[in-house]
Amino acid sequence: MTDTSGLPPLRDDLRLFPGPEGTDGTPTWTIHDPARNRYFRIGRAAFELLARWNMGDPAALLARTQAETGLSVDEDDLDDMVHFLDTNHLIQRSDAKGVAMLSGWAKAARPVWYKWLLHNYLFFRLPLVRPDRFLAAALPLVRPLYTRNFLLAVLVAALLGLFLVARQWDVFLSTFPHFFSWQGAAWFGAALGLSKTIHELGHAFTAKRLGCRVPTMGVAFLVLMPVLYTDTSDVWRLVSRRQRMAVAAAGMISEMILASVALLAWSFLPDGPARSAAFAMVTVTLVATVALNASPFMRFDGYYLLADALGMENLQERAFALGRWRMRRALLGLREPPPEHFPPRLRLLLLTYCYGTWVYRLVLFLGIALLVYHMFFKLLGLLLFAVELGWFIAKPVLSEWRHWWDRRDDIQAGRLRLSMMLGAVALALLVVPWKGSVDMPALVRASAYSAIFSPVAARLDTIVVKRGHRVAAGDVLAELSSPDLDNKLRQVQIKVAAQRALLMREAADTKARQSVHVLRSQLAAYEREELGLRQAMARLVVRSPMDGTVVDMSPLLRPGLWVNETTPLAYVADRSRPAVIAFLSEEDLRRLQPGARARFIPDDPSLASYPCVVAAIADLNADVLDVPALSSTNNGPIAVRKDAEGRLIPAKGIYRVDLTFDADRPDYEKATRGVVVADGHWRSPLGRIVDVVVAVVVRESGF
Repeated sequence: MTDTSGLPPLRDDLRLFPGPEGTDGTPTWTIHDPARNRYFRIGRAAFELLARWNMGDPAALLARTQAETGLSVDEDDLDDMVHFLDTNHLIQRSDAKGVAMLSGWAKAARPVWYKWLLHNYLFFRLPLVRPDRFLAAALPLVRPLYTRNFLLAVLVAALLGLFLVARQWDVFLSTFPHFFSWQGAAWFGAALGLSKTIHELGHAFTAKRLGCRVPTMGVAFLVLMPVLYTDTSDVWRLVSRRQRMAVAAAGMISEMILASVALLAWSFLPDGPARSAAFAMVTVTLVATVALNASPFMRFDGYYLLADALGMENLQERAFALGRWRMRRALLGLREPPPEHFPPRLRLLLLTYCYGTWVYRLVLFLGIALLVYHMFFKLLGLLLFAVELGWFIAKPVLSEWRHWWDRRDDIQAGRLRLSMMLGAVALALLVVPWKGSVDMPALVRASAYSAIFSPVAARLDTIVVKRGHRVAAGDVLAELSSPDLDNKLRQVQIKVAAQRALLMREAADTKARQSVHVLRSQLAAYEREELGLRQAMARLVVRSPMDGTVVDMSPLLRPGLWVNETTPLAYVADRSRPAVIAFLSEEDLRRLQPGARARFIPDDPSLASYPCVVAAIADLNADVLDVPALSSTNNGPIAVRKDAEGRLIPAKGIYRVDLTFDADRPDYEKATRGVVVADGHWRSPLGRIVDVVVAVVVRESGF
């Protein structure tokens, strides 16, 4: 590209190469700025102008372009092209005016210190390696992983792993509580690090395989949390959208391959660290991939997949511009031209994506604000919490409101009144109390419950009852035998008989009467031992300690099986008076009173629900959760952590609530988990939010 007299000269280091087809099938080209490693997509008209840029004279350039291409280009198109090149620093600046302009742009590009700090403490990158040479050297080793046979083998492994895990699903899920310990957390962190490393290598090797350069890999800090990243901006060189989508999806596919292998390995590994690591690999990969990388609402893999699938660069900016235009038109009746013209179906998709992203970001920024609040000491946490809400939520809203105010003369009065009415309805839904029910996680269990064990290690001779049998106190449940007790009883009986004979002989001998007292003491000891053994033998006939129902028995129990003192033989419960135990959250405490009507709804949809009444509400919050079935360590709804003594400590304040059933009582076969929906004081959603905020401020105000 040579210098011209009428047109600004282009920079000599720029590179121009073909780009992918546009959404309408027209060709595109890509300008690469190697100094900043930035890429710019242009259409055919811009390309034809650049191809003849060295003509110098604007009029001659337009005339020749029209004559040779048949395109209708005019001075406005040329002015737009010059403005594009100038704005993106793609032209040479050697005169004093140009240098001053570049200096001004550079100064404007440097944000104010507080803006820089606000953005960079939330997200910044730390390059660690330049992997391009390593990737080129290692690429032959990983090429077999891109073959159809390898992918078929992974698919077979995934299906086989799913089949084997499905056969022992409860055992698979029971691996999760292990990660609440320090050792479990270490395995979880190692699995996360390995899976994310494989994820980034998937991006890097795929990009290198398609001929792209990978300049850096490193660590990015997102809200001070480290995440790996790979610079694959060179994929802009790729003409095929399918190839760019392959690079974007390579990370998630690599993690899914890793999860498939780990899932299959879990079924064959013995209990221990290796099996826990396999479980962590599966769960971490699935959660991280589905919840984070696959989401199109943030600039992660899912976003670039969607953008390439639609063939739209700068997808979010273009969708947001369209969303703002449609919102202004719908709410205020502003007759602004759309920022771009799209086919109806694509426009609907972009609008849906725009508003979905806004909702997602609202929730995300609120979550980040809460996270920032808890990461720092109280005063700084509250300050950063307010800054997060103000900068990322209030500022965009105020900016849009300012635009509305500037265009107030163009607003249609009828459309404004309709929008205000709809806003009033929405506000009423927030302010007017309409939620009168209180939901509480709950458990229904028998009021009296007993586990039956063998008194000693013994052999099971007879099983008298079965699951579901009604029994009375003293009824025989099973009969056991113990050869060891039989042998001890025979030995002590022999000792008793011998001691009695010796005592009779010594009593008849007048010279040995002094030893009679000692012999009698020994006989009494043997007789007490015999009585204890007979009582132990009597306990081998296992009886029910209470009236009730046999609610559970091990299916492995059979005559001839040896059992010990820790093996439960049966569980007997009094199901005639079931008890309901629920736990109330701190924010709902003032809304519930004893005597309130309620209903227990079991988690199992095949079971019926029953009405009940609130009998008592604890005055103090529960320091320890005494109902393990409701804890998160047992897949329950109440989040807990274990302390040094193994007790279950609730993550937030909860209060125990005891309820009783009416005349219509459930007859569940076992303890049943569910939800109690109770009548409470009416409260608006806004009131709930205010209560939570006030509770946090009061709790954390002790600076």
